[in-house]
Amino acid sequence: GEANAPLAGVPQQAAPPVQPTVPSQGSAGAAAASMAGGEPIQVTIAEALSARLSREGQLESFEVKGDLQLRISDPSLTQLRLALALGDTKGAQLNAHPKVDKTQFKNNNIIQLTDTSKGFPANNSIQVMRWRLTAKPEDVGEPPIKFTVWSSEIAANTYSITVEYEATSQDTLKDVTVTIPYSTSEPSVSSFDAVYEVSGDSIDWTIGDVDESNLSGSFEFEAQTAGDENEFFPMSVQFSRAAPWVDVDVGGVSLVSEGADVGFGRNVRCVAEGYQVV
Repeated sequence: GEANAPLAGVPQQAAPPVQPTVPSQGSAGAAAASMAGGEPIQVTIAEALSARLSREGQLESFEVKGDLQLRISDPSLTQLRLALALGDTKGAQLNAHPKVDKTQFKNNNIIQLTDTSKGFPANNSIQVMRWRLTAKPEDVGEPPIKFTVWSSEIAANTYSITVEYEATSQDTLKDVTVTIPYSTSEPSVSSFDAVYEVSGDSIDWTIGDVDESNLSGSFEFEAQTAGDENEFFPMSVQFSRAAPWVDVDVGGVSLVSEGADVGFGRNVRCVAEGYQVV
């Protein structure tokens, strides 16, 4: 789709889009633009975090995929230079689009076209940079949120399950939900203050926002199974963060010709995708 349009003349496979991509058209794009002040230059930092966690709370795998997208709605402002502000990139591999000046990118953290007489295409979301981090569990330190699951058989084929979460206090997580599958009989939830919804094949436990006021919590239910507690796995975790895991930001945008700074809108979308307790 247009949201992932490559730079003019670059075949699409040169820059496969990173999911999640941020829609560039329709109400969502308009909402993002108005949220960022309606500037004609919009930068979007999009990132997806995936992880496998054991039931004992150990991290088994962790991967981050992200990209930086540029969208210019004013054709007179396409000859731009983006100054990146890089913090702790945690060893992620950062790659610029093939048409971006490699020397400026590597030496000065600048994103500009190699051919500065040309401009970035207007009215398209262009993926100008992307990054990927596949970390060994011992190198991650603490993941954004981890879970420990306790299960005990309280009667024949009937289990009591307690799911406990623990977050690290660095960043607030928003809209945290845990989806727990089941197949034999509808579970009965014994957590009196939990927010949850039982559907035909899963329980959605809505934790909501996790910050310093509720860095840990638990959820308890009982259910019959046809076999054992494996019926309740994998549990899928959803959340979003206000800041990306790999600390990538845009510090400033300027016109290549005059060097004058120009205003820009900035959007961040960092979400869990394939974040599971197995």
